[in-house]
Amino acid sequence: MIAPKLDTSQTTAVGSLPTIKVDMKDSGTLTLILLPSELLIEILRHVDGRSILRCSSVCRKLNRVIDSSTELQYHIELALDCMLDGPQSTVIVADRLEQLRTLRRAWTLFEWKKEVQVPMHGFCHAYELVGGVFAKTFSPAGIHNQSGPRKLISSWLPSSSDPGHTLVRKDIGISTRDFAIDPSQDLIALVQCDDNFMNNSSYTDVHIRTISSNVKHPEASSPVLSTLTPSTITSAFIQIVDDVIGMMFWMEFENPRITIWNWKTGQVLDDRDGDNLPSHISDFSFISNRAYMITRGIEGGSIQIYTFGENQHEITHVASLLLPPLKSRHLVHCAIHTGPFVAKCLPNTPFWTNQEERMYVLSMQYIQADPSVPSARPRFFLFFKNSTPLRYIRKYREQGEANPIAVRWEEWGPRESRMLQHQVPYQWLRYVHGYRVVFPLLSGHMQVLDFNVRKTKRHVFPQQPDSKASIEVVDYPSAIVSDGIFPGPVETSLPYRVCRRDELKGFSGVMIDEQRLIGLKSPSFADGDIKDLYVFVF
Repeated sequence: MIAPKLDTSQTTAVGSLPTIKVDMKDSGTLTLILLPSELLIEILRHVDGRSILRCSSVCRKLNRVIDSSTELQYHIELALDCMLDGPQSTVIVADRLEQLRTLRRAWTLFEWKKEVQVPMHGFCHAYELVGGVFAKTFSPAGIHNQSGPRKLISSWLPSSSDPGHTLVRKDIGISTRDFAIDPSQDLIALVQCDDNFMNNSSYTDVHIRTISSNVKHPEASSPVLSTLTPSTITSAFIQIVDDVIGMMFWMEFENPRITIWNWKTGQVLDDRDGDNLPSHISDFSFISNRAYMITRGIEGGSIQIYTFGENQHEITHVASLLLPPLKSRHLVHCAIHTGPFVAKCLPNTPFWTNQEERMYVLSMQYIQADPSVPSARPRFFLFFKNSTPLRYIRKYREQGEANPIAVRWEEWGPRESRMLQHQVPYQWLRYVHGYRVVFPLLSGHMQVLDFNVRKTKRHVFPQQPDSKASIEVVDYPSAIVSDGIFPGPVETSLPYRVCRRDELKGFSGVMIDEQRLIGLKSPSFADGDIKDLYVFVF
């Protein structure tokens, strides 16, 4: 990222849960109900959290049995919070459940436990925030040349139980353009930058190393991945999702190119340039380690969904989600952003965010196609959940479609998204984690939008009279009116909670992860001095 430039069903977020109607005359149901409590608990231990919660509404006995089991309560609470259980450890289930509820209470009431300033002095060329680790590459102060930075600093940020620590590498051995990390795999992917453009190679290299020791990653079959770049790269960004690394980049006089590798085997899974990609594409983001989206800016704009396999012949255009219809001809520039992916639960962590439970933020700017027609260039944000593209991937596979599914805006947008007026642009990325999104306001305040609006009354934490937070639930439709762009009001209704505090003011950007908000006061232009990170620990 460059400045500035338990299974799915087990962890689905629980909304309104239908009551299960049981025929008490059915011998199978009666047999289940008549089982001893110990056997019922043993059976339900192997059921996903959502189903356990539904079972609690079947009858009083099941409800009592479920309420009496700490382990079943833990599975339910994980599902409600869109979390997954971590690996076995010395932390018992009762303590995990208590930690989970404590974390939920902090986010629900928007009450962080402590504030810590973490020194991060020096210029910033590229940065990342993944799994509680903030990392940046930079050159020594005052050095500005065509070489990419060779210095890397990685800071494991403080948590409620750990003060954190920092690792500084004064020379990682190569000049870098960009990088991506996954601390859960001790993985860093470094995009090499040609020193002073003296290397006439037509390839760009990505080095696969460990964060901890800066050596070839032991799971990588090759230390370097390469992609064809016949001309100078003008912009690039790289992402890691489990066993794949994807890079989208632009070159002089060339259309964008997308390359995806399996970093463990070195195999190229997708490699397409402008001739093989749709025209007018703006951005690229992973859905999973075998699916991604690209945004397209013509014909009203669309989000195009692709899946890919273990070779370049398995790339499938699954669906196109159309954006709101337009009144007149406009191009739509669509940048898309989501939170980072991690492959597994981090060490010494009892639970972690389900990687399929995430928000996407689409920043849309509408540009009049006819340059002779004077007009503004309005911007809007569109928020939607990962469940939307995943559903169309499943539908495509189940129905054996031969052509991509064209999904009209009316079929998905009004119910499954929320469109808001653009106020100020994001200066720093990594403003999305799970279902939470940091949203900047014209006033200079930062607020958090939480799209995991729980409709169950289990363990509700009422706001206290002396609370410093302002919290509002928006569970009603809203409409965007722009007479020059849309033929009528664009109504959307995805519910969310708005969380505000006066302390979140005066920052150029605020990042977010599972346990923290991270404020930055310096601007995000390349080579800007970050100075300190202001960490708010939940």
